[in-house]
Amino acid sequence: MVNERSKLESFAIYLLLIAGSAVMFYPFLFQVMASIGSNKDYYDSILLPIPSEINLDRYVNLFQNELIFRYFINTALRSIYYIAVTCFVSLIASYVFTKLRFKGRDTVFVIFLTSMMIPGQVTLIPTYLLFARFPFLGGNDWLGQGGHGMIDTWGALLLGSGIVNIAAIFLVKQTMESIPFEYEEAARIDGAGVFWTIFGIYFPMVRAVLAVIVITTFITIWNDYLWPLVAINNPDIQVINTGVTSLLTTMMQSGQVPEYPDFFALTAIVVLPPILVYLLLQRNFIQGYAMAGIKG
Repeated sequence: MVNERSKLESFAIYLLLIAGSAVMFYPFLFQVMASIGSNKDYYDSILLPIPSEINLDRYVNLFQNELIFRYFINTALRSIYYIAVTCFVSLIASYVFTKLRFKGRDTVFVIFLTSMMIPGQVTLIPTYLLFARFPFLGGNDWLGQGGHGMIDTWGALLLGSGIVNIAAIFLVKQTMESIPFEYEEAARIDGAGVFWTIFGIYFPMVRAVLAVIVITTFITIWNDYLWPLVAINNPDIQVINTGVTSLLTTMMQSGQVPEYPDFFALTAIVVLPPILVYLLLQRNFIQGYAMAGIKG
């Protein structure tokens, strides 16, 4: 009776998971099928735009479009920058809050953790004003007046979304606390300095957690929309999300009817990099979170 009940529960759970996966996969399947068919196939569709003939010309044209290519490069460079800075800051800060002893250390870390409870939308306007009134940049004087500061520049893209990730620091710190201090003592005896201890001893031991940080940071920055929308109007440094919106808005304002299958092809390509990054690092994803929950 117990076995039959467990089999029935397992069947219900798997059925629910399959149904949920189908619901989440449906929009992606819809846009892919619409992007490889004709406009008529799309407008005649009810549930799915079944292509009468597979056509990949839209994807070929996208790769030949210099503006779209620039959007992808800008987004990729920004994502790589944030991944490198986040991992570096997380390692250094975690070492400071875990292995070093100084007065007020735990209090400072608690203050950092409480900052996670503040939504980013609350600080959006103050952050914008901070960048817009930054002295001596973008035509501003020493009072931050007269110009645009770092708005519409790479400085806004590379600094505006927060390069100090408290959640990443917390994950690495939790993992470092489970590593015995004897490793560092042995390294110090061999003459290792602080940076060699961090990157030569601790870095290999927390790689699984760093893989989690790489995945979450890449997905967050790649999908970032609100801050680039507010801070960037220059088409040369727009990211892919605001670039797509800008193209669609421009077409609609000029009276043109957008060919939605073209945009479906573009969005299908946009969602591929986060998926590929996750598939490449998924082995370390669960392991990283498990390591962060272990304390010595």
